[in-house]
Amino acid sequence: MATYQDLMVQIKQLKKDAAIVRRNEKAQLKKDAEAQRRSELSGVIAQIRDMMKQHGISLVDLGGRGRSKSTTAGAKGEIRYANPAGGKGWTGKGRKPAWVVEALAQGRALSEFAINK
Repeated sequence: MATYQDLMVQIKQLKKDAAIVRRNEKAQLKKDAEAQRRSELSGVIAQIRDMMKQHGISLVDLGGRGRSKSTTAGAKGEIRYANPAGGKGWTGKGRKPAWVVEALAQGRALSEFAINK
């Protein structure tokens, strides 16, 4: 016959095993639910598009902006710093170009490369 301690160890192990099984089942259910959602979503979207087409409704009618592009999409910033070697300049935004990094490492100030307009 098993001792009390042996039985407690078995209970602890069963709880741990049950938690693992529940976690795996939960993960699988979430995965199945997301797959079902995607499956149903495509049908719903198709129905909505058909109804919009049938009634002549656009995204603008629904309060959306439609497919218009942002006014700043792809816009380049104004160059504020000139490369002394005559290469491309830099807007001062985003990652510093290699020539700026090298100049700063040599102790030069960024203001030396500023384009005064």
